[in-house]
Amino acid sequence: MTIEEQKAKVEEILGSPLPELDPVYIEGAKVYMKMSPNTFITPYLMSEVYTKEEMQMVSLLPATAPEVAGKLGLDVQHVDDVLTEMELMGKIIASNVANPRIFSPHLNMVAFRDSIGTARIARGEDWMPHIKAYKLMDQWIRVSYSPQAAAATAGEMRVIPKWESIKDLPGVMYCENMKEIIERNVRNNTIFTAQCVCRTYRSYIDLGRYDPDYCSDGLCEHGGVDGHCFSFNRQAQFFAKKINVYVPTMDEAMKRLEEAERSRAIYTTPNTRDTTFVCTCCTDCCAIQFYEDVGLKDVRKPSRFRPFWKQDACVGCGVCVGRCNYDAIHLENGTVTIEEDKCKGCGNCVVTCPTKALKMKIVHEPDWVPEIPYVDGWSLHDELDQEDAENMERWGAAGAKKE
Repeated sequence: MTIEEQKAKVEEILGSPLPELDPVYIEGAKVYMKMSPNTFITPYLMSEVYTKEEMQMVSLLPATAPEVAGKLGLDVQHVDDVLTEMELMGKIIASNVANPRIFSPHLNMVAFRDSIGTARIARGEDWMPHIKAYKLMDQWIRVSYSPQAAAATAGEMRVIPKWESIKDLPGVMYCENMKEIIERNVRNNTIFTAQCVCRTYRSYIDLGRYDPDYCSDGLCEHGGVDGHCFSFNRQAQFFAKKINVYVPTMDEAMKRLEEAERSRAIYTTPNTRDTTFVCTCCTDCCAIQFYEDVGLKDVRKPSRFRPFWKQDACVGCGVCVGRCNYDAIHLENGTVTIEEDKCKGCGNCVVTCPTKALKMKIVHEPDWVPEIPYVDGWSLHDELDQEDAENMERWGAAGAKKE
């Protein structure tokens, strides 16, 4: 957005004339300036997210509580309490590996948005007293297409195909098999389901309240008990220490999977084999979908799979055309064509083809999915085991050489 467009949005949300900003927010906004190109919005957003004292502390991060206390001349315990509460509310992130802990600003703007929203969902709090912050956040993350934006977002996330579309296909890796991922983590008690933060944002911003039925794909959610976003392994364990989470039974988890399979939503995960979470992303509320709609097509990397058409089984019903989120499937004169450069390999068309005329095939080798440990936007993980630490070190060295 241009500066004038940003100003108009801020005036619409906060009122005109715009409120006078305390200098602490103008200075504190510099921490986040590189995260979003919508820099006019940034200090106004910070004034709605942080108190003045919180903003002063965030401006000094990354740092430990003693370091922040020393620079501000405050009691260490007070600073640690404030920083810890901000962490629990998703406003900052922290590592428990170090002692004392190191607190940091968020890694990217969508992680910032999601963490704040997820914390409020977890606490069961009404969003309306803070709706101005959420409306500003909704505008702040809106990135228009540009070569710089395309380069910055490319390949961060990856599509996992619908399980039913690849369940009988040899060569499927664990990190691509949603059913196996869920089953294994249920058995290990390392899974929780969450109410989708993107749908919650959209509901409050559009309606002024949370409506569990506000989803064009029909994924209705009353909380974590029937949520369709999944956290696994370290992320699930991390969340369980911080907030109230819902750990589903096998039957409950399989029901959530079945509902997601039949919807048009797309499974989205970080682009790594280290599967710590999977979002079930719809077309009407997902931040990644917005980026794709404005031209940032590479932010969500395709899966290793693509559908192919079996002419002899096709009856020309056109169900597959309506199921595709990417306008990659076309039906003309009884012939189905698939544009592979548009297709993300999500399997939506395959799952509901009534005559099984669409099947999946593998089009990329296993190295299409990187073997790197994932560091999420909530924390820098409490612990890394020796293998994770060694992988992290190798990845960092490789990345440094590549750059």
